[in-house]
Order: sequence, then C-alpha cells, then structure tokens
Amino acid sequence: MTFALRPTLPADALAVHAVMMAAGMDPRSSWVRTSVADVEWSLGKGGGVLALQEGVAVGCVGYRPDGFRTLTLNKLATRPEARGRGLGTALVQAVEQQARAGGFGRVLLAVSQYNLGVISFYERLGYVVSTDCYAFAHPDSPPPVVLVKTTGGPL
Repeated sequence: MTFALRPTLPADALAVHAVMMAAGMDPRSSWVRTSVADVEWSLGKGGGVLALQEGVAVGCVGYRPDGFRTLTLNKLATRPEARGRGLGTALVQAVEQQARAGGFGRVLLAVSQYNLGVISFYERLGYVVSTDCYAFAHPDSPPPVVLVKTTGGPL
C-alpha cells in the first residue's frame, strides 16, 4: 500500500500523538510521557508532516527552528505495520526539504539513549553524530545522541 504525505494541521495533534504512542518507544523514554497538548505546542513552534494510508495516520514527523541556521527534526514515528516501505525516509526527506526551503543550513535531531538502534537509519540518510547540544532535551532523561546533516544552505 502507498502513503500520502501532507503538512500537519492544528487539528492533527491527536493523530500525531496516536502514531507516537503506537511506535513502540521504550517505556523509560520521555517520549511516552508526551501528551496531546505537548504535541500541539511543539507543532505550533514549527510544523510537521503527517503520513496517511487510506486516510489513517501511519507516520509523522515534526520540526522547529533552533536559531537561524538549524531546523530541528523531532517526533519521527511510524506505526510498526507501516514500516519497511520507505515511510521514515520520506518523512525525514520532507523535513530536509523544508529546511532547504526555509534557508536553514542544517537539520539536527536527537536520539534517545533508549532508542540507539535507530542511529544507523539516520547515518544511512547522511546524518553524522555531533557534539552539539540538543536544546530541547528532557531534563529527567539521559543526554541524547545528537546527529546533524547539512542541507546546502548557509551555515
């Protein structure tokens, strides 16, 4: 089955939250304590992309500016039954396209210490581990691994 991508709308916070909770994150992660209100707030600080399959949300990603040169990718999630078909890659590429269109020189993301298995996914997409700090790290969680990819825009 195929999926369609579209920008998130303010009313999509519940759908984004549902995809995040269905993604299967480790219960020790701050991710599982994210509320619909948290998602709504975060999407309002930037934007996001929702992946739909037959009208049902199966994937999501958010982004928000972190200064003038960095667009931060967050909330990348796919439902387990929708994996293995390029959905995660398409969502990351949608954020990268948004970064280029907005004149951001790079995309930054953080990987939870409880989800380190996804680092190889991001590395395949051209992201590299960085010593940069993640401005939005949850204070009650271990420091995340930060990855960065340049977009060709100004640094």
